[in-house]
Amino acid sequence: MNHSKTHLILTIAYACILIVLFWYLFNPFKDTTRLEELKYLGPSAGRLMERHMSFYEGYENTNIVERALHTFLFGSQQQVQDNAIAAYAEVLEFLEKNPDTTESWDILNTKARWLITIAELRDKEELNAALTRFDNNPEEEVIAAAVRYAYFDNYQQLFSPEVFTGATMVPTGWAKDRLRLRINTRLDKPYFIKLFSDRLLENGQRLRQHVTEMALSIAFVILIGLYIMIRYRIFYIKPPWNNDILDKPWSFYDGIAVAIRAAVYGMLIWLGLHLLSSHFFKPSILTLWSTFFASLPMLWLIYRHLLKPRGLNLISAFGLSLGEVKFRDFFALTGALLALELIGLMLIGWGTWQLGLGSHWAQGIQERLVFGPTETVIFSVINIIVWTPIFEEIGFRGLIYTSFRQRLSPTLAIVISAMLFSVLHLKSLNGFLSIFWSGLILAYAYEKYRSLLPGILIHSVGNLLYLSTILLFYR
Repeated sequence: MNHSKTHLILTIAYACILIVLFWYLFNPFKDTTRLEELKYLGPSAGRLMERHMSFYEGYENTNIVERALHTFLFGSQQQVQDNAIAAYAEVLEFLEKNPDTTESWDILNTKARWLITIAELRDKEELNAALTRFDNNPEEEVIAAAVRYAYFDNYQQLFSPEVFTGATMVPTGWAKDRLRLRINTRLDKPYFIKLFSDRLLENGQRLRQHVTEMALSIAFVILIGLYIMIRYRIFYIKPPWNNDILDKPWSFYDGIAVAIRAAVYGMLIWLGLHLLSSHFFKPSILTLWSTFFASLPMLWLIYRHLLKPRGLNLISAFGLSLGEVKFRDFFALTGALLALELIGLMLIGWGTWQLGLGSHWAQGIQERLVFGPTETVIFSVINIIVWTPIFEEIGFRGLIYTSFRQRLSPTLAIVISAMLFSVLHLKSLNGFLSIFWSGLILAYAYEKYRSLLPGILIHSVGNLLYLSTILLFYR
């Protein structure tokens, strides 16, 4: 058997292994729900929904422009509040059907938040119906007693030990503050009324300020990018980087063979690092930087089999240095394409939401970022905004796009590489379309300017915006 046949057989074997690994790790058709993907379902749902409820404290003082912005981003206040109650009900149904997946205190905390949210937002008839579910144990009974005292004027006149105990058992957050405010209002305690009212108002104002700051930042980036796009006609400029790898690439077969092997090694390393992680919130740096370590074989394979025979290295082949390119030009064209990407992402997000095809609330929450210690957050942030953009751009644009471009037109190669990029995000239509749009922009940037640097920076900023949302609103 000659060398070429052996190489072909090995590639086919690697492809079979890749299919099995991909199906095991990313199978979108497996019989699991989004809720099963969360390690701490009750606390995660509580953190999200309580922040959503806190957002509307003092909302009557906001102006019409702010309200229009909030409606555009999240829907109406009524929709957000209805979604919170529905989310709690969904979590409770799941926990009741799968009691082995959680602790009794988790169910109790979720039920308490659900009950108080109903008490605040719905009528007494629905509240009475919800209270019938709070007679399973003494803990639920005292929470029910606290809610009845707070929301029913005809309930017992004296502040009993059961009411006090029930109020203390509700987990810290919006629901507990609302319950305590109601109880102290009935007791006519001015100091505590002001304390809890001020706390709720401050939390609402802080969250709304974060929304305004992020919206203004994104609007500024978009406006500056559009100005640059028009002023400098970036779609008509010549490629600033002197890089001819796209015109004289490696063969399609060699590129795909390297991509398949790199994917197999990367998935095995990623899986091994996560299986060996003994602590969810404080995993080792190997796990937190799994993207970095899983991508090292890819770099070696690209250099060894595709670049070295051509006398190239990673920097020269993929335009990873500015060289003679001016900083001004680099940031100008990057800013213009970033504006284009952000406009597309906003329209996709808004459009899918309007059609009722938005992401499920459980999708996208990073529990390590929300609940993990500071060092975990720091290493995770570095992984998401540094390592992930670098290695995904080298892999999907530098390797996969370049390989397909050897056989196909640039347009078709851009579309295929974007499709493969978005295949890893099949959990929702919104996520798939958003990643597909980003993949189109990033591949176009590489084709047009002959460098991965603009795409890396665009990718990094996009991930930073995603992280900012989590850290500002949910941590």
